Amino acid sequence: MSRGIEITDKLLELIYDAATDEALWAPALIQIADMTNSLGGFVIGVDNKTRVVPFLFNARMSEESHRVYQERHVDNPWTAHMMAQPAGKIVASDAILPLSKLRRTAFFDEVLRPQDMAHNVMMPLAAKDDFRAVLNICRSARQGPFEEDALRFFSLLYPHLRRALLLGFRLDSYKSLQRAQFSVIDRLAAGVVLIDLACKVVFANTAARAMAERDGPLRLRHCTLTVRSTTYAQRLHQLVQAALRGAPTGTMSLPHPDDGRLLTVLVSSMRSRDIDRFGGLGMRDLAAMVFVSDPARPLEIPIAWIMDAYGLTQAEARVALCASSGASIPEMAIRLNVSPNNVKTHLRHVFAKTGASRQAELARLIASVGLLSVSGAD
Repeated sequence: MSRGIEITDKLLELIYDAATDEALWAPALIQIADMTNSLGGFVIGVDNKTRVVPFLFNARMSEESHRVYQERHVDNPWTAHMMAQPAGKIVASDAILPLSKLRRTAFFDEVLRPQDMAHNVMMPLAAKDDFRAVLNICRSARQGPFEEDALRFFSLLYPHLRRALLLGFRLDSYKSLQRAQFSVIDRLAAGVVLIDLACKVVFANTAARAMAERDGPLRLRHCTLTVRSTTYAQRLHQLVQAALRGAPTGTMSLPHPDDGRLLTVLVSSMRSRDIDRFGGLGMRDLAAMVFVSDPARPLEIPIAWIMDAYGLTQAEARVALCASSGASIPEMAIRLNVSPNNVKTHLRHVFAKTGASRQAELARLIASVGLLSVSGAD
């Protein structure tokens, strides 16, 4: 491959949709395999204590070979090496054991040879003492070892794959939303408003309705969502209109009328897949979702969730959670009892690990971890 491989919007959409629909891991992995001239691939989870495989997302590789792997070859030259690798570490199989030596093993004869696999690239997406989840992309001997361009491509994909995988099996809220259980949406810590193609409010959860009571920041009247401030009402209207036209997520800050504290508002278009989830309720005209997060009502997200979701240290996770509320660097330094320089350093690491480039974008990512309040979680 003489030129770099670029991540496409279509691939990213598949990866993040896989967080709510496991069936989409296969087409996402097939795209990755095709873009890197590979046979196929899979994401496998292994319980390190019991050596049991709790899940396997397979794309074009042999199911029978996977069965043999689980029965007799969970421990093999590749996994023995990968057990010591941290999340995000990319390892080409040829660096573990040359193909000439690999061909002399029973693992090759019983697992690899039947599916024409000779070269593999492996990357842990989750790496704990008791559990590992590893991405595998496979090539034949004819296709040859992986080039630097392909390895660089996997490195760029890592934060997206990890985020989708961990959010997918750690956050019950995603699966609940997929089944359109409005009782669960009503338990979300953030305000949620669903808007149809005619720009009318179809549903507002308890948190959103509370924000519209008395002198709250929102207004929900005559099936219309707006805000009390005329200036900010115009900006919200623009974001909703953009979402109705299919634009990606837009964000804005909204000052609370009581004390001026900033609320984070996220407006997202609803793709056909999302609309289908609500179709059984006669709501196929849904076109946009509005999320409103109030820093005065803490998301109550366990620090461990944020650390696991994005591979952050405890200090970085505390800064990320604080930053997601809209606090400035001096405010974060006071709240966390650290120096502003320490906040800046941790914030740089947070942006690098989460892939966010702005504080508003970071707020959206953290909100996705804490949508379901801890008190309402199963």
